[in-house]
Amino acid sequence: MTVPDSTIDTGRYILGMRVYTDEIIPNCSRCFVIAGTHIRTRERGWYAFCKKSSKMESVGPYETVHKALRILTLTQGCDSCKFNRYEDKVSYLPLLDNKIREELRESFEKELSVVMKPLHFFVEYRSFLDINFKERFGMRLFKSLPDDCVAVVDSIKPCRNARDFASKILALAGIIDRINKNEIRKLIKDKKKQKLTGSINILQQLLEENVPNYPRHIISNLRNLMSLRSKLYPAHATSSKVLVVLRNFGIDKYPLEDWEKGWRKILRLCSNSLGDFVGVLQSSMHDSN
Repeated sequence: MTVPDSTIDTGRYILGMRVYTDEIIPNCSRCFVIAGTHIRTRERGWYAFCKKSSKMESVGPYETVHKALRILTLTQGCDSCKFNRYEDKVSYLPLLDNKIREELRESFEKELSVVMKPLHFFVEYRSFLDINFKERFGMRLFKSLPDDCVAVVDSIKPCRNARDFASKILALAGIIDRINKNEIRKLIKDKKKQKLTGSINILQQLLEENVPNYPRHIISNLRNLMSLRSKLYPAHATSSKVLVVLRNFGIDKYPLEDWEKGWRKILRLCSNSLGDFVGVLQSSMHDSN
């Protein structure tokens, strides 16, 4: 978590989290913000705290110290706190609002550049895959639907919590699940296997029959994506089974310590699967010639 220059580290800890004050507002010795992973809720972020009243002034967590300070400024606090009795404390709100806007802009620009690269590859590889699949099998692999663009836009937005993470996984899996199942079944040579259900099962059978030496991660990453979708709320109630699937992506904790980092990792692995699938189709066409 980013610590602004105006923030002062007290060197103390509460609930396992680091304690800070800030020069922006005239904090008394009792009001401050704390940062880290909450020892009870396991939520990571900045929290507003008032030691005098011995309670959290707001649930939190907040993404930045200035958001936490804003909540601290807005609380009534206890009557013995001179700062909270100070009528002009609201004058600090415009300053904090400006700081928050600056942080949002900087954060979004940074996250956008980090996410856009793998997302660009994902969209590009999906398009290349369609082109090469049609060249190899005479039909497009995916069915294009109007909400594909909506799913891509949703994938660009920051991933800050479990709800954002689940939403992005649902969107990504939905884009992959656009596979033209009914038409692809007709390409399967094994009559019994033509009754397969599930887009990844059908795709795997097609590869097994036509490119048996394909890299296994092409299917495993996509299958793990579909499985993860089915293990997360709101698709289904989230349970311990989600950990099994996340470990297949190299993520060993839920909730994730860094939702954005975990999301980018899954996006990157699935993008790699599509890119390698393109390579496999190109190689198979070259060999057949």
